[in-house]
Amino acid sequence: MLPTVYLRKWVSKKRKRFIANGFDLDLSYISERIIAMGYPAEHMMDVMYRNPMWQVQKLLETRHRNHYKVYNLCSELSYDASNFGGRVEVLPFDDYHAPPLSLVKLFCESVSEWLDSDPENVVVVHCKAGKGRTGLMVCSYLVYLGMTAEEALRHYATRRMHNGEGISIASQRRYVGYFSQILSSPRNGCALPEVKVPEKVTRNLRRVRLYDTLNADRIDFMVAQLEECDGQVYSPALKIGQGTCMALAKGQHFQRTVSPRYYFSDVYDDDGDYDQDCDESWRVKGPRVVVQMDTEKDVHKKTYLDHYFETPLPVRGDIRLTFFDKNGGRLFYTCFNTAFLGNGILQLSRSELDKLGRRAKAICGPSFCVELLFGPQRNTMLRHDDCSP
Repeated sequence: MLPTVYLRKWVSKKRKRFIANGFDLDLSYISERIIAMGYPAEHMMDVMYRNPMWQVQKLLETRHRNHYKVYNLCSELSYDASNFGGRVEVLPFDDYHAPPLSLVKLFCESVSEWLDSDPENVVVVHCKAGKGRTGLMVCSYLVYLGMTAEEALRHYATRRMHNGEGISIASQRRYVGYFSQILSSPRNGCALPEVKVPEKVTRNLRRVRLYDTLNADRIDFMVAQLEECDGQVYSPALKIGQGTCMALAKGQHFQRTVSPRYYFSDVYDDDGDYDQDCDESWRVKGPRVVVQMDTEKDVHKKTYLDHYFETPLPVRGDIRLTFFDKNGGRLFYTCFNTAFLGNGILQLSRSELDKLGRRAKAICGPSFCVELLFGPQRNTMLRHDDCSP
């Protein structure tokens, strides 16, 4: 086996490769018309361990001449669209992270339009490795076609991976679930659903708590949110806040929610209970009472680190929350959208966090949990036009 071939196979790890008719590429047919692959490299050093651009071109021209369109999801890598006859659409977002839901909608509608324009058309989707970001978008499109989120994730894992383990980033799986919730039933005889991207809901982040921590007396964190900028598809993550979760000093007590706290909110739960004595106008226009309180499961009686915001931090839309050790090294992170919070507490276990490395696992007990406490607030349509860091 040639060294370059061995190196490509080693880099592709458990991803299925297309091996036929002289081709050996990190590329898989998720369906007859949907192809997932690793990045098509042009430079010699990259070609040693990634798909060579010229081989990808030859495969597509041989099997799907003039009937393929390529979707590049990388925010960090690019190439000239002329490599694929100009049929390239760039929908970038950051590696190991989730995109804004508006970008997922754009992808699904673009793919649908291309495939519907000719029965022979196919789409080719790639990021850098052709696994996480590619999987998020491909699974979302499968949901768009009618699969459930779980069915789509399983199908992708089976068709793309030898070991059946598809999207490994919890936040990316979470966003496939989000997307399944914003599809409405087909209307006016249309075969495809309507995608309703939720309005940006602002919530006040009041407290960050880490349960069941080991060998750590402080963990720093940073809060960022994705901002859509006029004239560009890419949504940068802009820092909006930071803090440190620390153990309480002896005799010190942060404000706890042992008894329920009540907040007024215009954010309604679908299954919320309403006061039957109130009139209809209040039920539609006025705020209702939301109950928020700490739960009393065993994990919440374990050691924890706290950060309580003196002034609640407003967060809205797509949020990234990243945690660091005292030396500034990243421990783990998570991505979520405020429109899907439901009640005032978001709890994430170890399996629901992203990129927990060896250092992170050393400070996370078996019942480790990130808990975010929010106060509800009105829906907003605010937008930051200034996207400078």
